[in-house]
Amino acid sequence: MFRNGLLLRMFSQQRSILRRFYCVTGREIQPADGTPSSYFGLLKSATDAKEVLEFLPTISRTKQDRHVYTLPALKTLFELQKNGKSTLRSDQILKHPRFAELCQNVRFESRTFLMNDITECLKILTYLGVHTNSEIITVLLQLIRHQINDVTLDHIVFLSFILKKLDRTPLVEALQIALPMLLQIQIGYKLDHENVQQLVDLLEFVSQHKVNDRTVMNIVSALTLHGTNLSPEQATNALKALASFHNFLPQYGKLLQNVFAVLERDLDELPFKMLDYVLKRVLEKNLEHYPMFYHEPFLKRCAQYAVDHDIGLLNALYLLKKLNKISFLHIPLLDYIAAHAGKLSIVPTSGIITIVAGFSNANYRPPGWETIKEEIARNSTITTGSIPWIRYNLELLSLDIFNPQLLAHWLNPQALEANMARNVLVDYLQLTELGQTLRLLYGGQYQGAYPAKHYVEKSVMLMLQNNDHPLLKPLEFAFGGEEYVSTQVVTEQGHVLDHVIAFDADGNPVKQCVPSVEGAGIRLEDVRQQANKLVAVLFLPKSCYAINVNRLRGRFALHVKTIQALGIPTATVSPVIWANLPETERIPFLQREVRDALQQTT
Repeated sequence: MFRNGLLLRMFSQQRSILRRFYCVTGREIQPADGTPSSYFGLLKSATDAKEVLEFLPTISRTKQDRHVYTLPALKTLFELQKNGKSTLRSDQILKHPRFAELCQNVRFESRTFLMNDITECLKILTYLGVHTNSEIITVLLQLIRHQINDVTLDHIVFLSFILKKLDRTPLVEALQIALPMLLQIQIGYKLDHENVQQLVDLLEFVSQHKVNDRTVMNIVSALTLHGTNLSPEQATNALKALASFHNFLPQYGKLLQNVFAVLERDLDELPFKMLDYVLKRVLEKNLEHYPMFYHEPFLKRCAQYAVDHDIGLLNALYLLKKLNKISFLHIPLLDYIAAHAGKLSIVPTSGIITIVAGFSNANYRPPGWETIKEEIARNSTITTGSIPWIRYNLELLSLDIFNPQLLAHWLNPQALEANMARNVLVDYLQLTELGQTLRLLYGGQYQGAYPAKHYVEKSVMLMLQNNDHPLLKPLEFAFGGEEYVSTQVVTEQGHVLDHVIAFDADGNPVKQCVPSVEGAGIRLEDVRQQANKLVAVLFLPKSCYAINVNRLRGRFALHVKTIQALGIPTATVSPVIWANLPETERIPFLQREVRDALQQTT
């Protein structure tokens, strides 16, 4: 009772602001002849919204039979207009004098309306574009305020949707504040635990409004008990709602698993736009903070959907762009896109970048690659200032697509200085990688400018700040001690190698008594001796690998090639593999990987 009284007091505060009502008006004309009963028959057979207005009966506001046609007329007008059966646009309907008369009759009858009638009228008038401050809308909102205790859980969800479409007024805002409060009051005794659709709708509502945890848990628990007995549309809406929670409690986890299971099973029943939207919502989550939203079978089904439903090149690229965001690989999707490579000339700039990123992330060359490569190269000159240009150039080179015109544009000293002025740290790292690639792998072809020395020095300084070396102690144990492993070895080209181990001609580790200079690492030239063979060991972060396959992404495979071009075979260690190795297998694993790399020099 206290909460209900609080709601009524809150609404009463709006009275002084809402004294003036604005009416949907029109000029007075003589209505068409006809009785309500004959008009009711006309409504059933009407084929044009114009008929509903033109033949509206003349009824005195004192007559008792006005209710016979008022609501049916409004509903018929809505259905015809929504289905495109009207020679009048919505704005023409609003200006029609008989529409003003119809609204007036609705207002007269509204005192007898039940809550379902009120919400239905509000929906129709909002759809037609009647202004929030009009008399009829204000009257309906006031009726909801007075009958707030008659508002059910279904009404709460529906009204929330309608109120978002209205302009902000004190009354609208008061109702928007009241609805979540009303939900919290009713949820304990009005929730229908067997009504899956209501539960899904309520989950969407509470994901967008501030309510207490107990209210959310009531809904989540009830919906969880239905297991996977949801339609794919219900599962989609539930997933969107769950993705909207900033505070994702562990108790929501089982419902999330159920929803993914439904979509994995029934994804083919969804239209592409719905799939595309829900995938976008899921992948907008930071998977580092919300790992429960990474569900590999669901992502595979989404990618396979493109192939199975032949959604076309552009739609496939929309899908690929989202999967690129987390470096998720799906070879059949890339093959599908490759089969449409002849249409690349009609693909927008963003689509070309998506294709390049997709094939580079996968480090994959499909059948007929040379033809596809030529098509990509032909459309690869993109000089739009807003693109991630350094990464794009690296990804092109990882596919062995060398575009001197593109490189000359981006590496022009004046343009480079302007682009680097934003001082983004990752830009220095990527720019140094680009310079290394051009010098060491394309030196005979590239004749343009290279990144200036100060960019490389900044990159080296940033990389030397990393003091996390999980392989250092295991490597020391595997190869004889700390004097056998050099850490943070810097090359002239700006590489910072995690670890370097030297071997003599017989394959035995060699002691390296080279001191590290604080803040400058160890120079490669000081480690390298003519009789020794060097092996670099890199512990690359998870972001260097595909999320679902232990495969180096193309950019980082290219980085390894630049190190190998210095005559240093390289062993890369995946953090996922390392974390999953039993302690007893870690040392043998490192010894095997380093020895395998050493064999590359023999």
